[in-house]
Amino acid sequence: MSTAADTRHTIKERTRGHQLFQQLSSWPGRIFSTGLNPLYYLGSIAVLLFAVACISGIYIFIFYNINPRHAWDSVEAMSANIFNGWMRSIHRYSSDLLVIFILLHLLHTLITSKFKRLVSWISGVISFMIVILIGVTGYILVWDQKAKLTGYLTARLFSGLPVFDPSIAGAFLLNDLNAVGGFFKVALFGHIAFSLITLIVIWIHVLRISKPRIFPPKKLVVYTIIALSIVSLLFPVKSDPPAQASNLPVNTTFDWYYYFGYYLMKLFSVNQNWIIITGSGLLLCIIPFIFKRKNRPPVHIDLDKCDACNLCSYDCPYEAIDMLIKDGKRKAILSPDKCVGCTICIGSCAEHAISHPQFPQLALHPQSKADITLFSCSYFPVPELPEGLNIVQYKVPCLGSVMPKDVQQILENSSEKVALLGCEDCYYRLGKTWAIKRFMRMRAPSFSKKYDASKLQLFTLTQYSKEKLLAFFKRTAANDIRQNQLAVADHEKTHPFLSVLILTAFFALMVPLSSTVVRFFNPEEKTLIVNFKYISSPQEYEQSTSQAKHMQAQVPVVKKRSPVRLRVYSAGSKSLLYEKEYTARGLRQDIAMFIYTQLVLTEDLVDVELTETAFPEKQYRLNGVRLKKGDGTFVVFKNEDLAVAGMN
Repeated sequence: MSTAADTRHTIKERTRGHQLFQQLSSWPGRIFSTGLNPLYYLGSIAVLLFAVACISGIYIFIFYNINPRHAWDSVEAMSANIFNGWMRSIHRYSSDLLVIFILLHLLHTLITSKFKRLVSWISGVISFMIVILIGVTGYILVWDQKAKLTGYLTARLFSGLPVFDPSIAGAFLLNDLNAVGGFFKVALFGHIAFSLITLIVIWIHVLRISKPRIFPPKKLVVYTIIALSIVSLLFPVKSDPPAQASNLPVNTTFDWYYYFGYYLMKLFSVNQNWIIITGSGLLLCIIPFIFKRKNRPPVHIDLDKCDACNLCSYDCPYEAIDMLIKDGKRKAILSPDKCVGCTICIGSCAEHAISHPQFPQLALHPQSKADITLFSCSYFPVPELPEGLNIVQYKVPCLGSVMPKDVQQILENSSEKVALLGCEDCYYRLGKTWAIKRFMRMRAPSFSKKYDASKLQLFTLTQYSKEKLLAFFKRTAANDIRQNQLAVADHEKTHPFLSVLILTAFFALMVPLSSTVVRFFNPEEKTLIVNFKYISSPQEYEQSTSQAKHMQAQVPVVKKRSPVRLRVYSAGSKSLLYEKEYTARGLRQDIAMFIYTQLVLTEDLVDVELTETAFPEKQYRLNGVRLKKGDGTFVVFKNEDLAVAGMN
């Protein structure tokens, strides 16, 4: 397939995606209006929710005790206060909704193929991953049973890395605050630090976009905050029992918006989970390389005609045009790598100094006048036209490329009326907005007051029909409600009460998935956990080759330590139930090892044996370990011997 044909095919595919999204989004537009439609502000709402989460988080941090021994009590005291508990709920639900809107924004970007700019796409993926980390660290700070489960699963996941201590997983289950206290402090630091990093990533995300919509319109901001506040009042957030309530977090609530990855720990091994995490992250990042978005060729600027008015530079949605000095004169200079071929700049240039190979040649001086001249956006489906009318149709890349000066000549010489067909939400972000403002004489180059603007009408994608076009043609200036003004067929009426009600209902739908019960430990099972740090006997020593006395070590340097073998026997039949060999850490196997294993057994009594393989006579044995259901049995190394945790 040729390059040109391939480009047309790619544009056609993303056109279908954009049209489908417009048709689906039109339904809430009937309530919110097109200008306040939340589906057109997915990224902006995500930023708003992040800001709300940060502000509410700063407030509740005032009442939080950072000591893990008192963290749960401080959170409960916070929840007992009506206002503080409400702020906690706002913090929690805004965080959950943040994940939802990031995913919706990502899905919209995929459907419409808006991922040409690699920096924006990859920074968006990174921001999603960072938000997940922020949420996970935030849950640990509550220090309830869910926090214990989070710490345990995180420690198990990182135990797949050779530098990480796997026994920390057992320390979480044993409520060993001396061992996990440092992890708790890291979670607190990470929760704050990652939030600050997210601000930087958001800035990078919109860096190369002109006039980005950081926040949604003010009215939509108000609707969103009211809906979030109502949901937070109706469904106050509750903590799980404190982490110290039991060893094994048998019954814990599960927030699917942040814990969806942790559920894989229930299905796959640690190494398989690392493959899934790494593979899915890389796959998301390389999507722009797999499905390459081919844009239209860049525009061409005739510098001899350019009068340096600066309008094209200001109107470009992608900052592809800069006003620079060229041959001693200030001119509009194009950056081809930034240009996506939207041609909005053509509608900005009254001197016609900008051209594009796919922009149609306009017939401004025909022999006879048409009834209607139709300018159709390239993302508008092929319109069905009424019979009996002489219609001249032009397909332009974007409505923003239609020059008011050309329309004036068309109305004077070529056509009785002019119709504009475009998107509800412009694919190139600003095209529809600039077109409306130019023809409403609110933005240069503006439509001249000498011409009757009521002879123009803009139809959005879901509002057009051949009957409406025929009615527009038959409408006279005398019966036109909007005298000498551009008419826009769009969802313009807002219903504030219904808008808030719909947002509240949508937000409430996410509540059940934020607190479902998922079991990683079965209360009917008997679980044996062996967890401790062990320093085995030296097996080899380093031999000093230096003759100088001061260069010789006073104490022999260990070169290698003995491996150990852990065995678990049935106390009754003495049959071997489990066996595993552990080696000392370090390149030379000379550092302490971490013994950790978790077994689900059916026996009531077991014997646990630890033997150094290089020195079989050095053996530790604990007989008659009684296994109990639900809370598990922990075997540790204490006072130079094996012991059951919690027993003298």
